[in-house]
Amino acid sequence: MKTWLIDTALFATLGPASSQKSGLRHWLEAHREPVFLSAASLVEIEAAIRRVPASQQARVSALRDWLNGLVSTFSDRIHPVDAAVAVRAGRLLPHCHTGLPRYRFHDVVLVATAGAWPWPPLETRRGVRAVD
Repeated sequence: MKTWLIDTALFATLGPASSQKSGLRHWLEAHREPVFLSAASLVEIEAAIRRVPASQQARVSALRDWLNGLVSTFSDRIHPVDAAVAVRAGRLLPHCHTGLPRYRFHDVVLVATAGAWPWPPLETRRGVRAVD
């Protein structure tokens, strides 16, 4: 059975702050394959929520509810960042030279997560990435 690990940027298109029409939402409705989320994406989403100014409490609350919903909905489909993923990411990181350092790290952890499990591919906003 084919499964998918979805990048944080794609999950964000489902969030309450997204002004985009979510192609992911339509794709999810049209496909039955299981979709997974990386624990690294939860880190990125939580950090993004923490960057929202305190004056935007309604937005923070909506994003927090959305994150809690993701954790609840995907509770059995969240891939951990375990030792195998960490070591694989460490091997990949020196070869990643584009983008801001925090994004490079996150991208490498996602690719390592997809490669550590027997069911790639990784779906990103820019399309499917080869894992190996």
